[in-house]
Amino acid sequence: MDKLDTLDRQILSILQEDGRASHVNIARQLGVSHTRVRDRVLRMEEAGVIEGYQVVINPAALGQGVLCIVQLEVDQRLDFEEMVKDILKFDEVVEVTNLTGDVDAHIRVWARDIPHLRDILYNKLSTLPAHKSTSSTIVLKQWQKPLGLGN
Repeated sequence: MDKLDTLDRQILSILQEDGRASHVNIARQLGVSHTRVRDRVLRMEEAGVIEGYQVVINPAALGQGVLCIVQLEVDQRLDFEEMVKDILKFDEVVEVTNLTGDVDAHIRVWARDIPHLRDILYNKLSTLPAHKSTSSTIVLKQWQKPLGLGN
């Protein structure tokens, strides 16, 4: 896709804040026609700029009150991709990130409580064939912001 222009960036900014915003509402906010917004959104979807739309769920509202970042060191002789597939089978795991540096991966894990987290660490993650060592950090609070689009 060619470089994004100002209108594309404005549309993306609105969609990052509200993925359910209608083309009509976006058009109204930006002072353009809804067909222009629709065409731009379709073009960005087809080009892979917009990969999808999703609902953001509050894990605490579902009884998952402990977020933990697990740093994992793996046995390099084993297949990393296969290990990631195994890790993602655990319901509590929401993200695996491959890293450079002292550890090979960060795993974001949601648990009900500390005993549940302990079970995940000792009875699930540590039993993986590629597991070499782990360390874990409990998240006290997190902040997020949408991707800056250079508006």
